[in-house]
Amino acid sequence: MNEHICTDKTAAALTRWPVNALIPGSPLFSYQGDEAQNFTIPRVRAGLYRLEIKTKDVTTDANILDRSPKTVLLYATSSALDHLPVSYESSRGKRHRALRFQPRRNRRRLTVSWSKSHVDPHSSNYCLAVTSGGSQHPPTLCAAQNLLETHSRPIKTYGSSREHQHRGDPEGLHCFNQTKLTLHGLKYNTTYDFTLYVVSTRNNVSTRVSTESFKFRRTPAQVLRTGRYVTANLGKYDGFMNFQYQPPHNGSTEFYIFPCGGGIVWAKLRGPSGVIKKKEVIGHASLRAPSLEPGSRYTLGIYATPQELTKVSSVKVLATPEGSILYPEVPTKSLPREYRSLRKCHEVTVGVESAGAAKYCVLVRELRGSSAAGIASIPDQCGLHRRRRSEYTLEQCEDRANPPDNRALLFTVKRLQPAKAYLLQITAQINGQSLSYPLIDVHTRRCQL
Repeated sequence: MNEHICTDKTAAALTRWPVNALIPGSPLFSYQGDEAQNFTIPRVRAGLYRLEIKTKDVTTDANILDRSPKTVLLYATSSALDHLPVSYESSRGKRHRALRFQPRRNRRRLTVSWSKSHVDPHSSNYCLAVTSGGSQHPPTLCAAQNLLETHSRPIKTYGSSREHQHRGDPEGLHCFNQTKLTLHGLKYNTTYDFTLYVVSTRNNVSTRVSTESFKFRRTPAQVLRTGRYVTANLGKYDGFMNFQYQPPHNGSTEFYIFPCGGGIVWAKLRGPSGVIKKKEVIGHASLRAPSLEPGSRYTLGIYATPQELTKVSSVKVLATPEGSILYPEVPTKSLPREYRSLRKCHEVTVGVESAGAAKYCVLVRELRGSSAAGIASIPDQCGLHRRRRSEYTLEQCEDRANPPDNRALLFTVKRLQPAKAYLLQITAQINGQSLSYPLIDVHTRRCQL
């Protein structure tokens, strides 16, 4: 059990006092001054402990009495709670950080969120210490209250009952009962240190559960040139990337956006007069910008949430005059369908919405064990040709010159094994440009003896 004693005056330093033995009736330690003190009692037995705090001496010196602290705060923290790790492990064995960071670089904002306490969540408050400049993470909430300015009444956001906003200096100690905080006015290229404490409202016991750092960067920019693909690493820059583009001539421009890894990003095109277009990109999308002024600078901003960053590793972008490069018109929200009535022990039949005259390929991979569950339907549009050789065991292609517009295209996949699960990826190709339909998992029947 760790016992933390603090006075109500600012601590110049934090001293740790080891206590080797707990002897009833004997003093633990004594000291003179108004700084915060910690003492640790190792290997204690479960039970009720009574701690008494007394002044060391009674003096008649008026000057000393005026400088003496008027109150003393006692914090008790169990070492069984103090050892909680910085990152937690989910039920599936995947580790994730206790604190989640979502930069919002317009107005230099940063949203910090975390999960509710696993122990008595309805009686838990939270304190988040924010520092920078190489300051150490305060080891206890007591130390944080002594060292930092406390912001205990942040402004509640209208859009969410679980989010608070602080519009002043982001550094300090923020205490409230919610699990999300948006800080304003952060400085670019500055590393901020975050320390999260959970405080029980039943007994005022505080526990430090996370210490993490985050560098708030200015959104980087890459130059787009007409007709050339540019790939950017979103994970390296916290999900943000800007692409600068100057059209060489007047006319409509087509921006093709491909999230690598299979996920969702958001695209926003800005010009000298403000936002021109914005779009949600599910797997892939094209954004048409009519009549861009030659020589003017336009910015295509790409953003992925922390949740999508676990799937989207990077993004590939192409800017080209409208109509100069043709991609198949593959729908992103219309999922392929398996016709279960046509399912056999060695073959399956699937149907997709037509993407026009194109070369269609069906790629097949067997799903084994745990890989058969949790397959995401959004395909990875980057490196389709390369993955055909490395990831899929069967491929069948055919040209469809005049596909029907009013009914589905059917594909029958043969030479499969009975009672097996397979992942199918259907691609359409026009003039060397390929796009994939959403992924689908299918199953073969057992053969009748």
